[in-house]
Amino acid sequence: MDASKLRNSCICGNTQPYLECCGRYADPLRGADEASGAETAGAEGTGTPGDQNAEAALYHAFRHGLHELSMALFPLRSLYQAYWEKLAKEDYPHDLLMEDPEYGRSIVENFFWDHFVQYSDARPILRTARELEGKDLRLAHDLMQWSYSPLWFYRVQERNARTARLINLGNLKPHVVFHNGRMPEAGEGVLTRVLPFRGREFCGHTALAFSDGSAPPDTAAATRLDALFRAGCRELGVKTSVTLRPDVHCDEWRRHGGAFLALWRAERYDSPVGRPARPSAAEPPALAFNLAMRSREALLSALAQAQDVRATGAGQWELRYKFLRLARLETKGGSLLVTVSDPAFRAHVRDWLRSRLGESVSPPEEGMVESSPGESAESQDLWLHTSLDALNGQTPIQASTHDLGRRRLNLLLKDLLRQGRDVGSLKKQLGL
Repeated sequence: MDASKLRNSCICGNTQPYLECCGRYADPLRGADEASGAETAGAEGTGTPGDQNAEAALYHAFRHGLHELSMALFPLRSLYQAYWEKLAKEDYPHDLLMEDPEYGRSIVENFFWDHFVQYSDARPILRTARELEGKDLRLAHDLMQWSYSPLWFYRVQERNARTARLINLGNLKPHVVFHNGRMPEAGEGVLTRVLPFRGREFCGHTALAFSDGSAPPDTAAATRLDALFRAGCRELGVKTSVTLRPDVHCDEWRRHGGAFLALWRAERYDSPVGRPARPSAAEPPALAFNLAMRSREALLSALAQAQDVRATGAGQWELRYKFLRLARLETKGGSLLVTVSDPAFRAHVRDWLRSRLGESVSPPEEGMVESSPGESAESQDLWLHTSLDALNGQTPIQASTHDLGRRRLNLLLKDLLRQGRDVGSLKKQLGL
């Protein structure tokens, strides 16, 4: 799996640059702001400017503590290679969603909160807390409490710009948390870790909302959220009212972050567009087909107005759903070449083409013919310029420039030949 996005991400896993994300909280507040935040840490805000400044100072102190924890854990990022190898054995291609900042954060949090639970002393967060005891006893106590905070289902009961009242779906316990604008509207569901700090509670790095806010929450959405929560508990083999602890529910704790993340991903991504699968080593799961253009001007106008289309070059676009790339669009002569990233996206891409581009190109049903590397010039060109996991993330053209890549290419072409594909033209283009 290509983990370059994660290696170059912020310390929390967000794909934004460090200085735009956690870097703002690298230094603690000094002077009057810090003193004001300490004096009012245990009091409820009344909405006055002084209270708002105190809450802002307290939130900065919390994020600074979270930054200190992330920096202490940062050297362990060298262990991500083993973690990615574990994820690479799963059927779902996690790298497709690494551009989603919330997904990246949850992957990193699951790594540190869930993966190291063989023994209590092996939990990096708890170990970091013990190392900090001599320097900052108060922060060390906070980190020790954080190490017992699971990723859990909550329903937002009330929400304002700074705080939200969350209801634990398992034991119905209420929590008033600071969220800094990352919490969905009242009535919606969220997956997050509630971290205690200075007598208050804060939302952790991960805040996975089950709704995009396009429709108001209703009874059906609440029922669906409860059903997802119960399905996750059944998969873990725990009661819905359980208080999950890493020192009591060792195996369940290790699995719960990944299990709940899969439920969120299925609800937000897989249900609307289809569930992708990891490609085989021989070829990417791409489908390429041509649609005849009826009006080039109408096509360009429709693509320019579509919010889910991003221009990537001259005559080239990407069709996306949120942060997930579904297809590549490219004009070639009098036709539109559409390359679907995964067969699971085919129905969604077909419906999108029919509804958005139906007047400017031929109907998808007329030209939706699957292709593979050995069947057409277009599909061969696509395969030659597609990054493959079997080539360590390189394209066949790139791999053909060095000895190791050529050896890997020969193995791939032998697999294609055993499948009955004609690879003579591919060998010629690759200089093999």
